Amino acid sequence: MRLILLVAALFGAFVLVGMLVAPHQPELRAWYLQTACPYLDQLSTDICAAVRREAGKAAIRSAAPGRIG
Repeated sequence: MRLILLVAALFGAFVLVGMLVAPHQPELRAWYLQTACPYLDQLSTDICAAVRREAGKAAIRSAAPGRIG
């Protein structure tokens, strides 16, 4: 029973990191998009939605010319 609870807690932590921390950390965001999101999308597409949204914003920011003033 304890092992099942431990596995459930670890999986929950993995999902929470993907939803709350990964969108704001570029290296972690890239890893989640490439590795974890294909599997997490089978559960729910909402899990990786924030990661994809931030990845899109980062791509727009890097493509936009810099403004002065």
